[in-house]
Amino acid sequence: MACRMQWLAMSALVICVGMLAGCSSVPDFALPKESLALNLTEPILPRVGRAQMSDKPVTIQKPAGDVPAVIPPPPGVIQTNANLRGTVRVSVRAWVNGRPIFDDEVMQMAGPDLRRVLSFPEPTRSEKMAELYNSVLDSMIDQEVIYQDAVKRLEKLNPTGLEKLKGFVDEEFDKQLTRMRAANVTEEQIREMEPAARRILERNLVAGEFARSRIKPILDSRIGLTEIREYYDEHKNEFKTVNKVAWLDVFIPLNANQPTLDELKRFAEEMLNRCRSVEDFKKLMVYNEGDSKLRNGEGLGARRGEIRPADLEEHLFALREGEFGPVIPFTTGVHLICVTKREYTGQLPLNDETQKAIRKKLEMQLFEREYRRIVRELKTRAIIRLERDS
Repeated sequence: MACRMQWLAMSALVICVGMLAGCSSVPDFALPKESLALNLTEPILPRVGRAQMSDKPVTIQKPAGDVPAVIPPPPGVIQTNANLRGTVRVSVRAWVNGRPIFDDEVMQMAGPDLRRVLSFPEPTRSEKMAELYNSVLDSMIDQEVIYQDAVKRLEKLNPTGLEKLKGFVDEEFDKQLTRMRAANVTEEQIREMEPAARRILERNLVAGEFARSRIKPILDSRIGLTEIREYYDEHKNEFKTVNKVAWLDVFIPLNANQPTLDELKRFAEEMLNRCRSVEDFKKLMVYNEGDSKLRNGEGLGARRGEIRPADLEEHLFALREGEFGPVIPFTTGVHLICVTKREYTGQLPLNDETQKAIRKKLEMQLFEREYRRIVRELKTRAIIRLERDS
């Protein structure tokens, strides 16, 4: 716990990096338009592996890739990562097939969640911090086994695809650096954070795209109209609509030209009678002095009991989509209303829109199951070592 509590001194910097990085275990990057055509058809060959947790150093065979072969130090010993710019001293939290996961990477991946944890009083803070740290570390180990498998397979089966992915990593990282500088992160801080941030981004992108490439054929083969219809029939409560409106609100107050409600109402009715469409109604926004100005004219509330001012509710729910209400007088002015979208209580049909929503949900569920299956499979063949706290 002593090592983990060192986070407090770096919390502001770490939170900044985590928010800028926006990382997750399976990210959704805007990948290049051209297909990467990863072509991952070679079967996975089983091999014997083991997972261990030990205080004793172990010798690991030299791995290919971005981290040189090393002999892991005893727990708590500072490790120099020769791949970083200059000489940067960092500590290793875990080893996956001889590749390190560094403490500063775990902190960066914790990102915005760290802010929430630091807001708790003790002893809850330490407990939540340990939970967050362990959860992030578990996710990073899962991602690392996929990343290593991705690099190994792509180097053999599709080196061009791997080069494209790494090129995209460079492009995305340049964008991150721009966002960091825009957020007033100093160049010294950027130099300190850059190695870990780049490693995190590369693993996020390569592992995520590799997983999608492996899982997409499964999604395409297992989710069809039959599965969509079955889900719809078994979960009809998820596809019910409620009575609600989307609407525009124009409030015209009493003024020097229309000092009485009768005069103001006549003026408003004349303006409203000239409207033939929602677009015409929007032109009346030039007279709007109500709080809807802060929402581009959108009325406040959508369901019964939510509409504000409440006196407008019955008028709104009596209208159909595209219709205008009557001029509604208040003591200080008048409201003009227009319904832009109307939904009624009922069952959504199994139309194209509903099918797309169901397919997306089923794909997410199946993707998560397959992702966990791949991770479990790879971890049974991996050598994983966790360094204990000092």
